[in-house]
Amino acid sequence: MNCPRRFFTFVLALLVGPGAVAQDFNLLPEWARPHARAAALETPPSEADAWVLLDRTEIAYSGDGEVKTRRLKVIQILTERGLGYGTFFLGGLGGGASKVKRLKGWNLRADGALEKLDQDTVITLNASDDGSVSTRMVTAAALPRVAKGSLVAFESLEVFHHPMGPVASTGLLEDVPIRRWEMELVLKAGWFSSVQGVEMKLETRHFPPWIPKADVVPGQRVMVSNLPALPKGEEARPHAFNNLPAVYVRFLDPALKKSPSFQSWDAQATWIHAQYTARAQVTGGVDLAGKNPLDGLKAIHAWMGRDFTYKQVYLTPDRGWVPESAAEIGRKKYGDCKDLTVCLLAEAGSLGLGIHPVLARINEGEMEADMPPSLSFNHVIAGLRLSRTLGLSAEVETPGGRFLLVDPTDPATPIGKLSSAHRGRRVMICTEQGAIWAMVPDAAILQPHIRVELKGAAEPSGLLTATLRFVETSDKLGLRSAAMGSGKLQEFIARTLVDLPATGSVQLVSQSDPRDFSRPFEVVVKAVHPDGFHRIGQEGVLVAWGLPGMPPLIQRAGKPRIHPVVSRSADGWDYQGEVTFPLRVQPVLAEKAGETPFRSYAWTASVENLQQGGLLRLVYHQARKDAVWNPPEQEKGVSEWKKDRAIMRQILEDGLSVRVLP
Repeated sequence: MNCPRRFFTFVLALLVGPGAVAQDFNLLPEWARPHARAAALETPPSEADAWVLLDRTEIAYSGDGEVKTRRLKVIQILTERGLGYGTFFLGGLGGGASKVKRLKGWNLRADGALEKLDQDTVITLNASDDGSVSTRMVTAAALPRVAKGSLVAFESLEVFHHPMGPVASTGLLEDVPIRRWEMELVLKAGWFSSVQGVEMKLETRHFPPWIPKADVVPGQRVMVSNLPALPKGEEARPHAFNNLPAVYVRFLDPALKKSPSFQSWDAQATWIHAQYTARAQVTGGVDLAGKNPLDGLKAIHAWMGRDFTYKQVYLTPDRGWVPESAAEIGRKKYGDCKDLTVCLLAEAGSLGLGIHPVLARINEGEMEADMPPSLSFNHVIAGLRLSRTLGLSAEVETPGGRFLLVDPTDPATPIGKLSSAHRGRRVMICTEQGAIWAMVPDAAILQPHIRVELKGAAEPSGLLTATLRFVETSDKLGLRSAAMGSGKLQEFIARTLVDLPATGSVQLVSQSDPRDFSRPFEVVVKAVHPDGFHRIGQEGVLVAWGLPGMPPLIQRAGKPRIHPVVSRSADGWDYQGEVTFPLRVQPVLAEKAGETPFRSYAWTASVENLQQGGLLRLVYHQARKDAVWNPPEQEKGVSEWKKDRAIMRQILEDGLSVRVLP
């Protein structure tokens, strides 16, 4: 039985305390009222800045690839730091691909006042002149006068046409706790419409251990109570894609032909393969006459690396994730991963090689073996079917034959190798018969490496002048990319690699051709630091130019570890430094070497010509490696991380410190 409004208001007044003005929950939309009333009788979670009382999403398919989504959200603002939750964000594709049909908001303040936001007009996200589509469009609506104690509610209605089909995915956890989270696929509810013959798929992933109990009806709904907030301040964690709970939605419409079917990976692969092969016309931009397959591939790779530019073109509503024709890309000389891939496939096909697009996922997590058909890939490369081996490391042997994997967006990596972004990843080779899955071979990865040579001179005043030479393999520090992109290499080095005060300076002395991919990229700079040799009494410390940075704090002190501890870094760093002093000096840390689960390391410091002043020689080498601690062993990983960080602190502090001798 519902309490009379007058009695409920009296009870609430007692709860909020003497002199407070009760909030009238009837001023909120009807769907928000029961959640506000129930939460008023509970104690908010401790240490939270806001509390999501309800986060509900209703999704329906209305035919021809169109998905409609209604979002209902009500939040209690608990602290001043939680005021940002008075702003509601919606992502979109723009270019007419997604439209916000309705956006309403309510701010029921602690003093009883109500502020409203009502926007019933159609909003087109990223309405650019060329109709381009970006995956990074966001629209936001901010409620006025949000304060501590406010109850804010939002209601949105969005119409969505994804160029690749009616699919979606969403995570559940936020930075604040959630009292009730719901998602439901709606067959008939007002503005939704039912479509005959359409199968709905709703699947959950990574719920345990985050969500031990949930109300799940496969293909219909997911409802969860009392979701924890995401852990704050935890570093060395796995990517959310492979770790945090998520829900995947698919609408399988047999009448929809303009996008791939998500009935199975095989169906998706055959559709993707057909789109690429139909657009793989030979451009004739590179002379392949008389060349064998390997020499021909090297010529194609060199031609594209020299003449083509990678640009994040994203999507257009008419072609989705389908490339432009190779002929058009050959004319424009730029494109994104799908465009450069179709161009490479076209030229490789003229060498008699079988051509196949290969879907990959890089940087943002990795594809898991039991992933449902979805839009989980974020990259495409080329797969070339070989009748016999070319003796290259990036070849994979599969039940469907032997394939050579080539990433045309990465000209710095030679044919037969792949960058570290592909290390340990599963890829899907798209063929006319379906999907062929393969693991990228470890031997195929070109390990990133940096070599730094420093020659400098320190003065008694503390002024340090030094020349630094960087030799970079596989774009380890982003130097080659900076030189190829904006061309502001000097500014990039000053901003990211050389710690300088405002009175310091960096001057570019020389650089190699960033488009000469036959050798590592080389840069030489001259740097001046007014206090690069900082003295305190009879000791001094050099600035850490050319050495790797300090690992971050892994988490807040006194907090238990929630995430697994995951560090995936296989690269190398070599440093040689020579610094002359007008003073007689002695290194504080002459030698330190060893192994941690995260790296092997070796440091030496020695002084020559001690009678004339001193030439300090510094040598450091490290090779980083993978390390993983899954629950319940994550606290062990935290302990090992702290030990590794203490070692690096000692090297970067004591290793660069000297004692000034009389």
